[in-house]
Amino acid sequence: MKERLLFLFFLIFSLTTSVKAEVWQANQVWNEYWENEYQKWVNKNLTTQIFKDGKTLLTGLPTDCADALYAIRILFSYEHSLPFVINAPEVLSSQMKTFGNDTSMFDSISDEKKRVRAFINYIGDEVGAYNLQKDTFPIKIKEINSGVIYIVEWQLLGMGKYNQHSYMIKGFDSDHELVYYYSDAPRKVRTLEVNVKYPRFEFSYAPYGYRRWKWPSHLLIPESQIPSEAGYSREQYELVARVGKKQILKEIRDILRN
Repeated sequence: MKERLLFLFFLIFSLTTSVKAEVWQANQVWNEYWENEYQKWVNKNLTTQIFKDGKTLLTGLPTDCADALYAIRILFSYEHSLPFVINAPEVLSSQMKTFGNDTSMFDSISDEKKRVRAFINYIGDEVGAYNLQKDTFPIKIKEINSGVIYIVEWQLLGMGKYNQHSYMIKGFDSDHELVYYYSDAPRKVRTLEVNVKYPRFEFSYAPYGYRRWKWPSHLLIPESQIPSEAGYSREQYELVARVGKKQILKEIRDILRN
């Protein structure tokens, strides 16, 4: 009898210790309510010092432009028990289609907050502005607001290699001009930079421009099947085809101010 009890004890112990942990447990589901909450959170809580002020899990994390946007979305997701799922980075793409907070990759880290920081750092190492194109979708112009991402492709002096850059919309200032927050290269711990009214670069074609994070339910379907209720629209690309790259940001500004 004693031996049987010992066997059961070790069996239960081995099962419980081998259970794979998530980075965090998601009890909520992304929907219009939570997307609106994210918009309000960015408008109210996001500051240029978020990676330096000592007040959040992001303090001390190095970023470039895309890293910062992923980290901010992860922070909100974690704090509100929401899932964070993206298309699998290239290094993992042969093993899985998506990658998110349910990964067991960080099981060895028992402290949840340290696990989240390790998760953020890993994503920062493996993604860039190119990945943002796949993890976001274009939206209606009138829905451009806090939390929306702006992605562009540019060339130095119009020559050589194309580069990509990304911004987050903080919101509108007192003159109802868009306020853009962004990090930059090289990757390091930094205060976020700010552009008001216009960013440094215009966009001229898809998949650039103003985009919103895909929910997990959007990741494995064609972009065109994302419901219009979620904000999906290609109207900004239709507009830039009519007015051209040099006029697109002015046209969008006028629409948002009317």
